[in-house]
This record gives sequence, C-alpha cells and structure tokens, in this order.
Amino acid sequence: MTVKTGIIFITLALGCLTTPTPNSEDLSQFSNHEEQEATTVKVSPNNRLVGASSARSGAHPWVVAMTTGSTVRSFTCAGSIISQRTVLTAAHCIDSLYRDGALPSSLRLSVGSDRWNSTADQYLVSGNATHPNYVSQITKNDIAMLFTYTDIVFSRRVRPIAIGYEFIGAGVKTRVAGWGRTGAGAPNPSRLLQIDLTTIDGERCERDVAEANEKWPNMRLPHTESHIELCTFHSRGRGTCNGDSGGPLVRVSSGKQVGIVSWGFPCALGAPDVFVRLSAFQSWIEKNIDECEYEYDE
Repeated sequence: MTVKTGIIFITLALGCLTTPTPNSEDLSQFSNHEEQEATTVKVSPNNRLVGASSARSGAHPWVVAMTTGSTVRSFTCAGSIISQRTVLTAAHCIDSLYRDGALPSSLRLSVGSDRWNSTADQYLVSGNATHPNYVSQITKNDIAMLFTYTDIVFSRRVRPIAIGYEFIGAGVKTRVAGWGRTGAGAPNPSRLLQIDLTTIDGERCERDVAEANEKWPNMRLPHTESHIELCTFHSRGRGTCNGDSGGPLVRVSSGKQVGIVSWGFPCALGAPDVFVRLSAFQSWIEKNIDECEYEYDE
C-alpha cells in the first residue's frame, strides 16, 4: 500500500501528542495493512476480508476509516470511536504515517458511512497518543489514539463503542468489521465487510504462530504474548488481511470492543490473527481519554 504524505501540521493539543519512534522499514514484516510480497497465495475470488460478507448498513456505527491524500484519497487503516473526540487504533498505523516528526495534514477520519471513501462526515486530527512501550520492530503494545479538532457528531449512524475490560479466554465469539483486502494482492473493498471469529487460548496461539514461522520462514513474524495480545482463528481462507489494522474486535455477546487488529500472516493462510488485548491497557486508555478531553474542554 502506498501511504500519501502531506504538509506537516501543527497540533493544538500538545499535551495529548505522544510521538512514536518512526521505524517504517520494520512495518512491512508485521503489519496487516502493509503488503506482503514474499509469499504468493491463491485466494478464491469469492473470499471477503478474507472470507467475510458485506456488513449490514449502519451495523458498525463506531468504525472509522483513516485516509490520506490531498487530491486522490488513499485508505490506510481503521479505528473505532470511543468518545466524542477520541478514536482508538493500532500504533503501527500512526507510526507508518509519520514523516519528519508529524502526521500529514491530509489525514482525515471518516465516520458514519459503510464506504471508506465517503466524504460525508470527515474530521481533522489535532493530535495523537501512542503507548509509551510500543515496539515497532516486533509490534508489541500496538495501541494508540487519535484526537479530533472538533466533537464527533453522534447520530443513529455515528456513535462510540463501549470497551470491555474483562479478560477474554478461548472459545469466545467475536466479530471484526473493516475494509481490509479481500485476498493477498487484492484491492481494498469500498464497502465495509465483517467476519465472525472465535478466540483461542494463549498457549495454542503461541504454538500455532511458532509453527507458522517454521512453515513460512520468509515472513518471520513475532512471537505472541498472551497477557497483552488476543488471538482468533476461524479456518484457512477466513480471517483478517492487509488494511484491517486498527479496527475493533468486538465480543458478540456484549457488543463491547475487546481488541484491536494488530498483525497476522496475510492473508488467512491458516494461522491465528493477533489483536491487542484491551484488558491489559485499561489504565492507559482511561488516563488518555480523561486528560485529553479535559484539555479540549478548556
């Protein structure tokens, strides 16, 4: 994926801006939104997200599309609305956009539409907060926030999602919605897709990821850490792909967000998909929402 750069902007919310250490050369190995060219995978033309189906219109009013570009818009990542001025996403999504120490002025957050290229409701970004322990080389603590200049206007099609901080074990039904590629090398769909996935336990995830690294040594993705990461698996040909990064993993029974799409073996090769485990970051999430919204209100 080509990330467009733009004019550097000056943030008005310096207290809410935490600059990650840019290390874009490492991201192509680990990030779902970066294209993996090392392995050629044959994917059925009927596959979605991969293996997903079109989401019902308005079914995911908290999902955000991150786009850049002054003349031609490019989709970069997804996110989720968690308060009136806060969008939760993956740290590697923000890291990949940084140029000369700032985000591009063309960055927009699109809400309220099932199409990522909609211009109906777009918001400018005033700042960001990336977890201080984010490690780009191995994609750990892959969590970040973007803050909007103005309040996001809530409606039937635009509203925040509640976060579930309970520890998620194996066998939990979850759902992911996003605009990720429908297969290795395929374009990003214009319409929002969704797929249901089931969580697996940490030991199985660590074992399966290690086996996948042996099977596909040219990828060499990082090991998993079950205390900060959550894994799902459906089957070969069904899972996340490039472009789903930053999107929310939602527990079906409660409708609460429990994870963030982080990394995996693109696309749906038969290995687990790995998510940020939100229960491990409750204090950081709550602290940054409170501090930044207080500053904006003043």
